[in-house]
Amino acid sequence: MGGMVGFLYRQLTFAPKPLPADISLLGKTVLITGGNAGLGLEAAKEMAAHNISRIILGVRNLSKGEAAKAEILTQSPNCDVLAWELDQESFPSMQAFAERAAVELDRLDIVILCAGVKLLEFIKSKSTGHEMNVQVNHIGTALLSLLLLDPLQRTPKADPGQPTRLTVVTSEVHFWTEFEQKDAPNTLARLDEPSLFGKGMDRYNTSKLLNVLWLRELSSRVGPELIVNGVNPGLCASTLHRSDTTPGIKSFNRIFAWTSVQGGHNLVDAAVQHSEAQGAYLSEQGIKNPSPFVISAQGKQAQTKLWNETVALLQEQLPGVNLLKNHV
Repeated sequence: MGGMVGFLYRQLTFAPKPLPADISLLGKTVLITGGNAGLGLEAAKEMAAHNISRIILGVRNLSKGEAAKAEILTQSPNCDVLAWELDQESFPSMQAFAERAAVELDRLDIVILCAGVKLLEFIKSKSTGHEMNVQVNHIGTALLSLLLLDPLQRTPKADPGQPTRLTVVTSEVHFWTEFEQKDAPNTLARLDEPSLFGKGMDRYNTSKLLNVLWLRELSSRVGPELIVNGVNPGLCASTLHRSDTTPGIKSFNRIFAWTSVQGGHNLVDAAVQHSEAQGAYLSEQGIKNPSPFVISAQGKQAQTKLWNETVALLQEQLPGVNLLKNHV
């Protein structure tokens, strides 16, 4: 994996499949960030069709969340669908969202961390001061993965037998970055320097590599009752690309991109199937090797370094919260 020719070949020849019809999710609760549009919404609709009992949509815009809720209920009127406000540029918003989940949910079986951005120019978050791809795709995702451990780990204690699931949406583009910032004294601080943003999709690609490194470290720290994995949904014609004005991108996507529905199939497959996939990278609905860098000794060092830097940054933002209390 990782080469452009192979990537294009798989996009043209592989057809993502929906969850088998005989799988029932009755009684389970799923939480999906970025669930009001694109792949997140399609994943929610598919899981609702498999009788999942409750869906929590983490959305930045509540009116759009309510519209997504109505769309799901049109197809699956018996599902309990809730739209909760969530802004991954805001540490207080993420903390409040996770606290709400811990208090209001009697169980949490599946989390799909799908919210993300793809920005091709340097934009600093007005809320946090961090570069936006890194803030939303890595820092926000990492914080939520820690804050949601409490309800995820409570569920199998009350209902033994089935581990809960945490799936991070990453991408094959994690193969396509040099990640020179890994050698900086502080990688996350270096990623906030405008002069080192890179060209084209490089920063987005790097943020997806950070996802893979983070989930692999997290998976090594949680017990067997929580399965942590990452999924490459493939190139899909979704709202993720709304800011991409690269010449020819629309024509390219018309030829090679899967639909958002097909991308949703890949998310649901990763979140429901592959019970052996602890710390795994899933692509084309199977367990695949991540990039050679990720599994190298240098990659392991970068993984540990990223974990330590990220936890320190998050702890500074949430000084009264013990982020590592849940067996990490």
